[in-house]
Amino acid sequence: MPGRNVQVKRLQKEEAGTVLIAFALFLFVLLGFCAIGMEAGRWYMVRAELSKSVDAGALAAARNISNPYVTPGTLAEEFAAANFPSGYLGTPGSGAGRVTFTATVDPLQGRAEVVGNVSATAILARPFLLSGLVPTSSRGIAQKKEVEIMLVLDRSGSMGMGRPVPMDQLKAAASGFVEYFRTTQETDKMGLISFSTAVTLDRPLGTNYVTDMQTAIGRMSATSYTNAEDALDQADGPGGFTDQTGVPGDQRVQQFLIFFSDGQPTAFRGRFGYRGTNYDAVAVGATVSSTGDCDPNAFATGGTLYNPGTGAPFSSTRVYPTGDGTTAQIRCTINGPLQYTTRWYIFDTWPVPGYPATASCIPSRALGAQFCYIANRLALDHAAELKARNIVIYTIGLGNIDAPFMQEIANPNLYYRAPTSSQLQAIFQQVAQEIKLRLVQ
Repeated sequence: MPGRNVQVKRLQKEEAGTVLIAFALFLFVLLGFCAIGMEAGRWYMVRAELSKSVDAGALAAARNISNPYVTPGTLAEEFAAANFPSGYLGTPGSGAGRVTFTATVDPLQGRAEVVGNVSATAILARPFLLSGLVPTSSRGIAQKKEVEIMLVLDRSGSMGMGRPVPMDQLKAAASGFVEYFRTTQETDKMGLISFSTAVTLDRPLGTNYVTDMQTAIGRMSATSYTNAEDALDQADGPGGFTDQTGVPGDQRVQQFLIFFSDGQPTAFRGRFGYRGTNYDAVAVGATVSSTGDCDPNAFATGGTLYNPGTGAPFSSTRVYPTGDGTTAQIRCTINGPLQYTTRWYIFDTWPVPGYPATASCIPSRALGAQFCYIANRLALDHAAELKARNIVIYTIGLGNIDAPFMQEIANPNLYYRAPTSSQLQAIFQQVAQEIKLRLVQ
């Protein structure tokens, strides 16, 4: 049996050698998996940082897609490269595998795309790979949403007072604001409402607006009183914002209102009765001053009602004395001939404190105080109605403006004040830029 024992021992040695070889191969593969596993986290970090970089580049391009002072594609590549420079996270600093970015911008569609390519380097896993580089790429896309913007601008008499003339500065600032959106005017919409005693829809909301808007802005002239409430109300009327009731949130066009004024409301629109005839008219309640304030002590007791479309007075009407609108021969405490009373239907909602809605001969000071309150309150209520429909309101006040009033009209933190008219252009440009930021997704 000696020969058989020798044969068994030989087989045992061969089996041991086979196991050793298999174990060595298994160990090599195991080490490879461990090396790759250890480096996978770094490769993932390279991929994640590259994704952030192309997203940043695409967003920068989309936000500036209509900025006349930059080239959006170049800006996108520069933003991406600033976030992922050559050699970042151990990637090649030059030559093969070095990071590259390519931007594509479509101004008509408001779309920007950035593609980034880079190779992660293999260190521990290099012996187990055919190449020491692991290529990766990422794509970032940003789309500018369509937008509707209504400019609502004050052209009351105080805008024509001072040097430099505030109205001239406003025209330059508003025109520059419109110009900022020139390259997207085929898809975006913009409109203009201006107000003094009368409110005018100078340019209905629509596309291809730059030339029309700038022409309409150039025609504005400062005159008369400050009918802010009717201006805000008409922004939501015919020629104003699109009604998006029932439109799903992700399909809505973003809507912005830019409200500018240099003073408190000194007029409001309502229904008035005089000598048995009802008028849709504007009542004015304070003299025009350099501050544009509503002064209860300066109530125009001898004034008339005004046409809300033209601003011309209804020559046969009066706003004082108050009463039922039909009674004649009321002398009250004013000098002059006997007059008919005027019915203020707004007093059914907001009567003068201490007086019924049809009270006659309300003292002018009490009437003036309630007038200023109503003019202010109506403007705030119309602004609240707009915001309830997800319309974002920016307000820009000039000079010694009533800041709390402007802040309440605006959405939170969207009120801006220009101490002097020379600062209007910078503020309007800042608002334009902020709107662009809000439009990118």
